[in-house]
Amino acid sequence: MNACPELETLMVGVAEHDADALAHLRSCPDCAFLAEEHRQLEKDLTRLVDPLPPVDFVRSVMARVALEPAPVRLELRTGLSILAVTLMGATLAFVATHGSLGLLGTHAASAIVVWRNFFFGASEALAAVWSTAALPLAVAMAGIVVMSTLGVRRLAAHRVVEAQVRP
Repeated sequence: MNACPELETLMVGVAEHDADALAHLRSCPDCAFLAEEHRQLEKDLTRLVDPLPPVDFVRSVMARVALEPAPVRLELRTGLSILAVTLMGATLAFVATHGSLGLLGTHAASAIVVWRNFFFGASEALAAVWSTAALPLAVAMAGIVVMSTLGVRRLAAHRVVEAQVRP
């Protein structure tokens, strides 16, 4: 068996119908036995059937996928896509209504003036309310901030408990 080639070299030679490898198999009973075992093993392996997945495999995988939160990157990309489509739609609607994109600047400037007047009016109203009822206003604003903070905290705690319960 000292003059025998490596088993892998011998098997490659037999597979390629190499005359030297075939002659060696005919003359060496040990290598012939190993080659026959290898051939039988390959034959048995080709007869094996892949096991089927469990019947509820797809349902269980989809249930786990539904429980996982969407990645932040995906949510951000989706939000930016929605924003871009909305801005394109608004631009197309403006062009369809006014006939020219050149008027966009003047309409944006007039909208800014209108909003500026609105914000000045709102700040004047807030100043009048503050000067007449500062304490009740401050208490109401503090109450709103506290209630909002507690609500967000409760929501966050609920998600943590939900995540711990999930398998």
